[in-house]
Amino acid sequence: MKKGSSKFVPLIFSSIDTLLLIFSFVIAKLWVFQGATPDTLFYNFLILGSVLLWIALSLKFDLYEIPRVFFIHKVLAKNAYVLFVFTLVIAGLIFFTTTYKFSRSYVIVSVFFFSILLISWRLIAFYRLRNYRKKGYNANRIVLVGLNRNMSKLIDRIYLNPKYGFHIVGLFTDARVKKRLQPLYKGALTEIHGFLEKHTVDEIIISLPHHQSELINALFQYADNHMIRVRVIPEFSEYLSQKFSIDYVQGIPILKLRDEPLKSFTNRVIKRVFDVVFSSLVILLLFSWLFPIIALIIKLTSKGPVFFIQQRTGQDGKSFPCIKFRSMTVNEVSDQLQATKGDARITPFGAFMRKTSIDELPQIFNVFFNHMSLVGPRPHMLKHTEEYRVLVDKFMVRHFAKPGVTGWAQINGYRGETKLVRDMKNRAAADIWYIENWSFLLDVRIVVATAWGMFFKQDENAF
Repeated sequence: MKKGSSKFVPLIFSSIDTLLLIFSFVIAKLWVFQGATPDTLFYNFLILGSVLLWIALSLKFDLYEIPRVFFIHKVLAKNAYVLFVFTLVIAGLIFFTTTYKFSRSYVIVSVFFFSILLISWRLIAFYRLRNYRKKGYNANRIVLVGLNRNMSKLIDRIYLNPKYGFHIVGLFTDARVKKRLQPLYKGALTEIHGFLEKHTVDEIIISLPHHQSELINALFQYADNHMIRVRVIPEFSEYLSQKFSIDYVQGIPILKLRDEPLKSFTNRVIKRVFDVVFSSLVILLLFSWLFPIIALIIKLTSKGPVFFIQQRTGQDGKSFPCIKFRSMTVNEVSDQLQATKGDARITPFGAFMRKTSIDELPQIFNVFFNHMSLVGPRPHMLKHTEEYRVLVDKFMVRHFAKPGVTGWAQINGYRGETKLVRDMKNRAAADIWYIENWSFLLDVRIVVATAWGMFFKQDENAF
């Protein structure tokens, strides 16, 4: 088994990051100044400060800690997040610490090139790292203790997958072992200690019921005395049907049923800045000429107001006035009945707006005024919230986040009329997944997918 070493990975990563950052500044210098820098001392200090800041942020956010089990999209999201923070700090430091009239173009071009180079380098590095582990280098030798549903899943999906670099030295259990796992089986639980004495092991993975506490503590003690790391799959993970994490308060473990990235103040600020900048640009550049045209068509083709304003359920269950272009004739049941296919209430121009989602555009004002976010669970009319909170398990969890103009559910086809309860279950499940897996890049992905769908994709659920 080729053990190899990864202790130099942080040094390699930081060194290459530094070279890429310096190279980006050089490219920006040639691009903006045509090679002739106006104030060499200032810009040299800017480069040095940027390098030190990037390394400090990378260490702060553990960019150089490479987990054995990693997912490329999460790694890229984390690096993009640090790039965003890096850009804000650089801009802030320059603005508040100097009166020198520096070139904004130089800074923008430098950060732009560095972002492209960094993400490209990360993709190449992690691809090569996976191939390196597939060949057997830097393998982590593990012993598995106990066999249940969760342990079986990990064996199939992680421990036997060569790209993660695990080598199963042995499996010990008193449970019946299926034929496919027989090559891994080394004996009953009573035989573990004798095996550990004769074999080199890096880590012990334990998944045993609480009545085996004596054996579990004995393995803890053995591992501590022989420099072996231990991981435990909690017994209650067998019957909990959702993700959870454990926090510690005064040394006491407290189970938390889900991760919510948007509980972080920093993440909320990033999301809000994105919302304000995007909505402001849309209002100034698009609405200034498009709204009068749409408003005129609505007034000419049907009687009634231009806008349809309806109370909908927002974050934490609080209602807010949701703004839309009116796509139906004025009716008394708009707060009770969803639009259906062939709905007689929908006007001819309203049908076009609903098909292209143009009727939702005024909700950009809801975003600007902080009632909504660009991306999040779609808000429902109050009547439907009261109905589905009873019919759909965990339906109200989707209200932990600010409602969105578009969302993960919508780009995955869960939009429009909910004929069956299972339709709403699918939508709620997608919304909860979004809440638990939010990242800035995920929001960007959803916005791009929504824009693409508006112009190039016909959605049969849009009516």
